[in-house]
Amino acid sequence: MNIRWLKCALASGSLVAWVSAAMAQQSAPTATATTTATAAPVVYVSDFELHAADVTPDQSRIARARRLAGSLSPLHLTQQDSQAKSQRIVSAMSDALVADLKNDGIDARRLPGDAALPPQGWLVRGVFLSVDEGNRVRRAVVGFGAGQGKIELAVAIDALPVPTPAPLYQAVEGQSDKHAPGAIIKLNPYVAVARYVMAGNDEQASIQQAAKQVAESVVAKTQGQAAAPQQ
Repeated sequence: MNIRWLKCALASGSLVAWVSAAMAQQSAPTATATTTATAAPVVYVSDFELHAADVTPDQSRIARARRLAGSLSPLHLTQQDSQAKSQRIVSAMSDALVADLKNDGIDARRLPGDAALPPQGWLVRGVFLSVDEGNRVRRAVVGFGAGQGKIELAVAIDALPVPTPAPLYQAVEGQSDKHAPGAIIKLNPYVAVARYVMAGNDEQASIQQAAKQVAESVVAKTQGQAAAPQQ
């Protein structure tokens, strides 16, 4: 009798252990899915650099009349006008890029210029460039003349955390042209920089097209590196 009772007890204990293991396996996928969802990296889009030119308004009688009539050409933009236009272009680029990344299923957020760098995720930053006839690269500015040449974007994609992102460019000493806006610069070859041409006369369409190209590069960069450890 004692042996039969012991066998029954052992059988009952095995059944309890089996049921407990099965319940644990059923709850495991839910916990894993939750962890995976919360661990998705965030892409932070920093406002690209686009400076306003230091323009002195034309104080002639004709210029004042045109200013009052609201028909000023870019040559007659005030510093306040230039800054407003620069901010408008920068905001349009950031908003378009964030929207494109979200359409690609990425958690993208705009990062204000004065905000601290997040502890993890990805950082996208860039600068507007102006290329003159001599193929010299300048930091683009707004408010000094029309048709200042081909406008490009130089973009870097950094994995966070990074204490201080490496500069995208540096000024070229001893090469300046007071008749052309923007300092002559040299792109940093040690930063993962991609360049995109903003072609066409339609400002909004050019921004949308450039943002789409940048978003494609961001998706390839972030997803490619995320998948690397699994190979």
